Order: sequence, then structure tokens, then C-alpha cells
Amino acid sequence: MLEKRLCNPLMGLFAVGLVLQPIATHSQIVTDAFKNAHLFKLSLVISQVRPGGSCEANENLSLFADTFISACRKASIRREFPSEYLNSYLEDIKNDRSATGKRAWKLLNDGRFKK
Repeated sequence: MLEKRLCNPLMGLFAVGLVLQPIATHSQIVTDAFKNAHLFKLSLVISQVRPGGSCEANENLSLFADTFISACRKASIRREFPSEYLNSYLEDIKNDRSATGKRAWKLLNDGRFKK
């Protein structure tokens, strides 16, 4: 079955089933990365799809707030979370000293919204 070498090693991992978590393969960036075998670009995309080992905001500073909320927080946080920060990195939110920045960081760490 796997006697033939696969031209793209990452595609081979998907074909064999070694990738444990699904990713949004409909994304144009992911599709382009597969076609062109840009592994670095693809690894950046994958890092935005799922959090690291834990769901602590301080340990996932390289994620977008929207990605982190989707993976690690209850949907009810979106009613209170400032929408202008959804496309911001957690690190940027943490370092933002404005009132809305502080509110966003506090909500990300609030125990009420943890899954």
C-alpha cells in the first residue's frame, strides 16, 4: 500500500492518518501550502488552528483571540468580548493597556468561560 513514495511528505501523513486533529482544509492558504509544499507556511497555519498543550491564555500568546476562544472558551464569552480584538494576537491583547484591552485580557482569563 505505501510501497510507492508520496511526492509530498506532509500529504503522506494525512493519507496514513498520522495527523491527529482535523484542520480547516477548505482554507485557501492551506490548499496553496499543500500544492506548493511550503511546510513552514503550513506549520504557521496549523499553529493558528489549535492551541498548544493547555488552554491557558499566557501559554498561547501566538494565537489569535478568535482561534483561542473557539478552542478553549465557551461561546458565551463572545457576548462580552470586545469584537475589535478578535483578530488580534493574545500577546498584543495582554500588552494593551487601554480599558478595552484590559477587559479583553480579563475575559480571556475568567474562569466563568473556560470549557
